[in-house]
Amino acid sequence: MAEIELEKIGSEALSKVQATIPEWIEVFSLCADETRIRLLIAMHAAPGSSVTQLAEAAGLSPNTVTQALSTLHRAGVIQVERDGKYRRWRLVHPGIHRLLHQLQAPHSVLHPEH
Repeated sequence: MAEIELEKIGSEALSKVQATIPEWIEVFSLCADETRIRLLIAMHAAPGSSVTQLAEAAGLSPNTVTQALSTLHRAGVIQVERDGKYRRWRLVHPGIHRLLHQLQAPHSVLHPEH
């Protein structure tokens, strides 16, 4: 294949995804932190977990979990719901959900295979 064809193919590929690159940079940045990725994997398997449950699942302090959840929440990756005295956290970002599948994050009875 001629060099010019390879350049054209590469350029066309970039043009098709150019608009989504900033979003994926943000996704990769959010997932590049070990604490956040551990919490995302735990939330993927157990949606609706509280801070205490996430802290125990990930082996982290509740304060560390709260700070990481705040970052993920501000980025629109997770949502929180009030449940009496608890706040329940859930992953809502479809791109990160797909990324977790690529990482082979396991499912559970709370979040079955799909």
